[in-house]
Amino acid sequence: SWIWLMSLRLIMTSIFYKIKVFVFSMLLFFFPIHILLIKIKNFLYDYNLIKPNKSKPVVISVGNISLGGTGKTPFTIALSRFLTKQGYRVGVTVRGHGRKNENNSFFVENQGWEIAGDETILLQNNLNDVPIYVSKNRFNAANFLYNEKNCEIIIMDDAFQHRKIHRDIDIVLLAKETIDKKNKKLFPFGMLREPIINLKRADIIIETKGGLNQNGKLVLNWKYKETLLMSNNEMCSLDVLKNYNNILCLCAIGSPKNFEQTLEFLKIKYKKSLHYPDHYPFTKKDIQKLNAFIEKNNIDAVVCTEKDLVKLKQHKKHLKVPLGAIMVEHSLGKDIESAILAKIQEVI
Repeated sequence: SWIWLMSLRLIMTSIFYKIKVFVFSMLLFFFPIHILLIKIKNFLYDYNLIKPNKSKPVVISVGNISLGGTGKTPFTIALSRFLTKQGYRVGVTVRGHGRKNENNSFFVENQGWEIAGDETILLQNNLNDVPIYVSKNRFNAANFLYNEKNCEIIIMDDAFQHRKIHRDIDIVLLAKETIDKKNKKLFPFGMLREPIINLKRADIIIETKGGLNQNGKLVLNWKYKETLLMSNNEMCSLDVLKNYNNILCLCAIGSPKNFEQTLEFLKIKYKKSLHYPDHYPFTKKDIQKLNAFIEKNNIDAVVCTEKDLVKLKQHKKHLKVPLGAIMVEHSLGKDIESAILAKIQEVI
């Protein structure tokens, strides 16, 4: 029957995808030509053999040099709020990882996460008065924000490796594990996007988990609201979780261990944890599997990140237990605020 053929097609598609990913990873491992290409690109830009495009507004890049999450999106939210309070007209440009039709460019209005990307919607949920432009072309995005929204400062989320546009201030977020010996090699041999020596391009380096301030780097320690954001957008105290005995920790982010550490820091005891790839698009089939896992392990509540809630709350009617996300306090320390303002004054 056609149902059997469709099921077989889906199974074969999944198998071929996994084979393709495996083969691609093996090719990179044995023939790491991407490392040569990274070095050539940086050489051309470092020695002005290729010059980046200069836009009219002040451009601030927020990025990192490692795979996995270092808190770029929360930092972009915090920086946008801070500069807006200082009286600057701020705009944000993102590529919109994980979205459909990645060649499209647009201002974020009422699009869903499938169109704009999960991190884009997270930005929108926290930055009501800041225009956000989604595009692979960061230079065009900066010009659109400047010409159409009168933005004098453009913040580029996840753009340290995007060298086609001139940036006035390069901010790099550095997780402590990034400089561990086992991670200091380029992917696929380690966790780096580019050699750690390229940190010399950064104007400001910020350690996101503490431990590097003795080397002169600024330190950022996120605060956590004592609040739980439920899938119905209701705000609750974390004390609500005391009513549940078997909590599931679920996340689809770059560094799932960070989220587990957050729950432990907040003294939220979870029975099991499930990790999905970063930007994972949860489907109805995933929810069915999740419900089966919930029943098997007697889970009575699911706790995730704000980024995951963006995608999961559309399935809330089908999930068999309550779903909530831990809220992060998006704020910067005085040292970081002072360093950024000083750099902006130098540029202006």
